[in-house]
Amino acid sequence: MTQSAEQRRAMRLVLRARRAALDADDQDAASMAVIARLARLPVIRQAALLAGYRAVRGEVNIDGAMALIASDHTIVTVPRVVGEYLEFLPWDMEGVTFEGPFGIPEPADGHPRPLSNHDVVLAPLVAFDASGHRLGQGGGFYDRAMASRAGSRPVMIGIAHAFQQVESVPVEPWDVPLDAVVTEESVIEFTPGCLDPMI
Repeated sequence: MTQSAEQRRAMRLVLRARRAALDADDQDAASMAVIARLARLPVIRQAALLAGYRAVRGEVNIDGAMALIASDHTIVTVPRVVGEYLEFLPWDMEGVTFEGPFGIPEPADGHPRPLSNHDVVLAPLVAFDASGHRLGQGGGFYDRAMASRAGSRPVMIGIAHAFQQVESVPVEPWDVPLDAVVTEESVIEFTPGCLDPMI
């Protein structure tokens, strides 16, 4: 194992444990604060097609945000794992789901929407740093999805607890940087102007 791989593994262990230790009140408070911050972002309000995610194992729950976004005539999708790749299917809070290979609720049916057609991607993460580098779960799913896009790139916003910010994420060549991060404490923009685009 390379030094970078070992550093990433150790970072995941520490931060996953810290996430898992959050009680229900902490989780609810973080979720509500993140939802409020997302609701104020022009890039969210202007999005016609937005990818979200279903939270597991201490990730910030954004179901409430996705429901609000979907009620404003935006199509919201969530990922489904297909082999080594993600496909993004329309999400409905009342829709039928099944447990995917990583224990994440996934839509049972629907027509996938190409990631390149999305305006915004809200992505979970394990860690991030002040340069916008993202440490994911280790499967590389989001990096592959973003790297294989055709056409313009969606705005990629990481969703995290504030304590998931670290001094430096060990970077690999295939890592795709974030444009911004939203936590319960702040909105951090790495790509200037990405959160307030011109219409």
